[in-house]
Formats: sequence, C-alpha cells, structure tokens
Amino acid sequence: PPPPSCPPPPAAGPPANLVQFVTGYGEAGNALVTGGVDKVIFVGSTQVGKLVMKAAADRLTPVVLELGGKDPFIVAEDADIEAVAQTALKAAFLNCGQNCAGGERFFIHEKVYDQFLGIVVPLVRKFRQGNPLGSDLVDCGALCMPGLAEKVQGLIDDAVAQGATVLAGGKMPSGSTSNISNGGGGQFYPPTIVTGVRPGMKIWEEEVFGPVMSVIKWSSDDQVIALANDCAFGLGSSVFCKSQDRARHIASRLEAGMSAVNDFGTTYMCQSLPFGGVKDSGFDRFAGIEGLRGLCVPKSVCEDRWPWLIKSSIPPPMQYPVQSNTAPFGMALVTMFYGPNILYKAKGLFALLRNLSPRGVEKRAAKRE
Repeated sequence: PPPPSCPPPPAAGPPANLVQFVTGYGEAGNALVTGGVDKVIFVGSTQVGKLVMKAAADRLTPVVLELGGKDPFIVAEDADIEAVAQTALKAAFLNCGQNCAGGERFFIHEKVYDQFLGIVVPLVRKFRQGNPLGSDLVDCGALCMPGLAEKVQGLIDDAVAQGATVLAGGKMPSGSTSNISNGGGGQFYPPTIVTGVRPGMKIWEEEVFGPVMSVIKWSSDDQVIALANDCAFGLGSSVFCKSQDRARHIASRLEAGMSAVNDFGTTYMCQSLPFGGVKDSGFDRFAGIEGLRGLCVPKSVCEDRWPWLIKSSIPPPMQYPVQSNTAPFGMALVTMFYGPNILYKAKGLFALLRNLSPRGVEKRAAKRE
C-alpha cells in the first residue's frame, strides 16, 4: 500500500492567528479594551476615543488615539490653480468625504478665490452620485453611518442661517431609491460647496465627515495660519504655494500632526511615516518606525563593559556610616561629570581627588570638630 500522506511542513511566515477580526458595536469594543490586551490603537471619533481611554484606564492599558480631523487645505496666490483644483476635489470628496485626514476647510487666497470657485463649482454640480457597484459610472457614493446625512444637512442649514452661501448641493434629496440621480435619498448626501463660512458656525467647529467643501478667503500668511489653527482638531494639513520655502514656513506653524507641501494625503500614503494628530485629533502615533517601536516595551539594562578590568562598587567616601567627606565628595562627583565647561569639570576633579586623599579627609574631620 502507498505510504500514508503527510501534511506539508508549514511555510515560514508570521505566527498563526497573528491577525484576527472581531466585529460588533460598543459592547464588543469595550470587551476588547477591558479584556487584558497589551495595547489599544483606536481610530474613530473624539467622543468614542474618550470612552476608550476611560475604559482602558482601569487596567492602565496604553492607548493610541487617532481621532477626528478637520484638515486645512491652504492655497496661496501663486499656486497652479488648475492642478490644485483637482487635488482639492479629491481631498474633499474622496470616499464621499468620509476620511479622518480629508480636507474640510479650503483656505483660498483672495487673488485666486474666484478662479478656484470658477473651476470647482461647475464640476461638482455635474457630479454623478449613486451606487458604486451598479452599472453606471458615479463620482460619489453614499454615507456609511445612519443619520450622518441628516447631521451634514443640519450643519449646512446652520451655516446658511448665519449667512453662508451654498454654490452646489446643500440639500438632501427625497425618495428612497438607491441612485440620487433618480430622486433617491437615504444615506446619499449631494457633494456640496459652501462659502462664507466663518467662526461661530457649527460647520466651522465640528467635523463634517461628509461631502462638503467649505471655501474661505484669506489675504495674508499670518491670517490664514490663525484661521487654520482656530480649530479643536489637528490631524493633517496641506499647503500649496509656488515657493517651497514659504509653503514649508506656513506648514511649520500649523497645529497639526502632519503636513503635506504641494500635495494631499501623502503623509498617509507614505507608510514609513508616523500617523497621528494633536489636540482633539488624539495623541501618539501608529505606522512608521515610531509606531512600530510604540508596540514594543523598552527595557533599560546596565552592566560593566569590562568586568575583568573594572567593577562597579561604592567609593569609600560614599559608604556607610556617613563620613565627613561624603557630601563634598558627592558634590565634586556631580561637578566633574555635569559641569557646564571644562574649567568646572577640572574643578570637580581636583575636589574629588582632595576628598579621596587621607590628608583631605583629616583636615575636613578636624574642621568639623
């Protein structure tokens, strides 16, 4: 008879069950956070992130929070507006605006403000929205979470009531069919462009997480930096300018965990870079070297480099019982190692030798007597 078949040896690779998926809602998430895991990396809203942090605190489980964003997209007067317009559309409407690091606030210099709107508004008005798995080509799909379309509409309504102007979209469709072009509604919200947005409006303060491009005019670098930083979130940012130095300078003053110069989204696409934000966008980082090291536990270890030559021991002046030269010896040791310059270090060395010599010890003992 043929020999019994044997299973092939396992291929080299990661350990079995290294990656596992658990699906569920808040109860499942709470069970994971409180179930004894070594670390939690949470990606989600600021509100839920605070709950995760609170639940993790009982076991002192370390957490990384990558939360909401309301990223500024800054365009200077000398930028290539034709090219920037397409990038701006992608920043605002990719995944129907459901990106934590998507563009939400589009700061356009006053000299190119009308030119920018003249490009993006006609395009957005022609966007095809519907089921991306259907037979028709679409430019924008639906919102994932129930109730999100209503929330977006509330933000638009509040802005319009306070003087903002809708140039495209801005109104939920009625009906229940799956394609907005045929009068559908549901979780579809039309791609929207709104101008006249200013501080005090809900849409200025809250994360939209939907297909809305808020366009704001600016005139000076200091002004746009102040406007961009007037936000509780600080995840990503983009600056477009002909001068790399100027763009880099503006980006350096933005309160954000990431900045892209003359591009959008590259800080996420470059997986060798750490990803995360500041303020209400969370803290710590995942991805990159920093993220990988964050999943390790640093351990400090000290040992004698040449134990056969030098062994660590307590110097005689520092041994118990305390002696008359114990404190001066300690001060001299600190001065020798941490003095601000070579003269201080030399002074510490001489003091150290003096406190080690028998004569120095006797003189100090006699002085104390």
